[in-house]
Amino acid sequence: MPPLEKENAPRLPSPQEADKICARAVELLTELLRLTAVAAPTVSASWDPAMERVKAVVESQDAPLLVERDGRILEALQIIATLLLNRGSEIPVALQVDALSYWERRETAILDAARNGADSVRATGRPYRLEPMDASMRRLIHRALAADPDVVTASEGEGPWRKIVLRSRPR
Repeated sequence: MPPLEKENAPRLPSPQEADKICARAVELLTELLRLTAVAAPTVSASWDPAMERVKAVVESQDAPLLVERDGRILEALQIIATLLLNRGSEIPVALQVDALSYWERRETAILDAARNGADSVRATGRPYRLEPMDASMRRLIHRALAADPDVVTASEGEGPWRKIVLRSRPR
């Protein structure tokens, strides 16, 4: 029996639509960076089918400024660009803006922690709580462990203290 589809689940873009959305993301980010006086920015973007998002990469001699303060400036740029990209769009998409592989390294570290937690759950049968994290990082873990036959994920907590809990999958 096929899985039930969510009634109001957003539609994913076709490959042609994804290409247009990526091109629009490049234009938008290039203009935002120019307006913020980031030196000679080069932006590339591609569709990330695994995470169902646009992944944009910024290169510039000023890239270190974007990842300062635990990536808060990069995250703010990402929020603004996502809002502008989705304004008036029939197909809203998530946008990740990376520079100096900041998000890539962060995602790798978080996925490693989640896999270690899953191993702990398998070994002990006890729930394993990860550190509090933002929604995009929680989504990453939920998707990464969705097919795990032994472990289920759940979010618990409120606001900035919201975290992922890993538990043994009921049999």
